[in-house]
Amino acid sequence: MATTRHDTKSYDTLTNQDTNPFATDQGGNAKRSPTIDEEETPQSSGLVIHVVPETNKARWNHIEDLDSFFTRVYCYHQKHGFYVMMLQKVFELFQFVFVVVLITYMFNCVDYGVLFNDTNVHEKVTLPMAMLSPSECVAVLGGLDWLVLFLAGVFWVFRLMRFLLQFVQFLDIKQFFNMALKIEDADLDNLTWHEVQKRIREVQSEIQMSINKEQLTELDIYHRILRFKNYMVAMMNKSLLPSTIQLPFLGNVVCLSQALRYNVGLILFWGPWSPFENNWHLREEFKRSNRRIELSHRLASQIFWVAMFNLILSPFIFLCQLMFFFFNYVDLIKKEPGTLGIRCWSQYGKLYLRHFNELDH
Repeated sequence: MATTRHDTKSYDTLTNQDTNPFATDQGGNAKRSPTIDEEETPQSSGLVIHVVPETNKARWNHIEDLDSFFTRVYCYHQKHGFYVMMLQKVFELFQFVFVVVLITYMFNCVDYGVLFNDTNVHEKVTLPMAMLSPSECVAVLGGLDWLVLFLAGVFWVFRLMRFLLQFVQFLDIKQFFNMALKIEDADLDNLTWHEVQKRIREVQSEIQMSINKEQLTELDIYHRILRFKNYMVAMMNKSLLPSTIQLPFLGNVVCLSQALRYNVGLILFWGPWSPFENNWHLREEFKRSNRRIELSHRLASQIFWVAMFNLILSPFIFLCQLMFFFFNYVDLIKKEPGTLGIRCWSQYGKLYLRHFNELDH
């Protein structure tokens, strides 16, 4: 009796249209068996499942120049986001053009004899009478004026190219904040640098920005941002920087200006002939002790030519610094004369008292 039941069950299984692999339809064609995907997918549930792809973060995998990247991230946070930074850069470009045009016009295109009534004019003097026409103004310009305008134009084009490069770089940083760190520009002022740094360390485990370490520490980020500044602090502590000069009757006088710091950085760190091949890698010849004398002579030659270049451009640099001081501080000094007596930290003091891995803020 058990055998008969087993045979009957086997026959029912073969004749079942859903499970029989040899079943045919009404036309005599072999009936297709459902696939694995079709068996697992509900046919009549009426539910449509949408799979949203993850945000593309591949561009920040294995970043080659982490020093520049983390420096831009820090600058982005400290300067309040993309739009504020770019707007400031645009205003600086227009400000430079306005200052150059205004000073050129005031020195060459105004007849001060008419303006201050030093000429024999028997009629009422108006302001337009003291101003030269554009054609007369161009005719008055001398060779030195054209040289200054040419140098100013070259400098402005350089700043424009730098602005375009920074626009692309910080646009990428904006996307990094928005997509990877989940921080919008409107929230930057509500987050401290410590909180931003914490999110960077959390994101490292997901997208692996650094290929050398699976997890980043705060010290790793500080070393990347402050690599060259730490070198400057070390050289100051070892008295290797030319921070003093010998003056008659006065002896050693501390003299470390911002321009001097800029030139030292240009020679040693980020200039085209600096010992560093890039922001994080020293050139191979500087790692060999047998080439030390040759490299020291080459470095001395580079310092000499940089000094000569500064000497040639010193009148133009002095004029730029004078204009910068005039347009930034004259109005403040007029309203608050006491600001002239305010003491502030010198470049020497800032560098001498600075600790390693100490950020600007």
